[in-house]
Amino acid sequence: MTTKRLPLVLPVDLKERLEKMSDETNLSQNQLAVMALYSLTANYQKSGSFIFVDLLDVSHREGKGV
Repeated sequence: MTTKRLPLVLPVDLKERLEKMSDETNLSQNQLAVMALYSLTANYQKSGSFIFVDLLDVSHREGKGV
């Protein structure tokens, strides 16, 4: 499989949560990010931009429901 690099700049809290998840699952941060991106793109392909409705909900930014 050919690969390409994608530098990401993450908010500190998200990076810390990713590190914790990586430690707890024994999956690398890269593996988790790739899995999340596969899921995101598959959902987008299936449902289009409607997948972003929940992500744009203000309660996510306020820490509710997370």
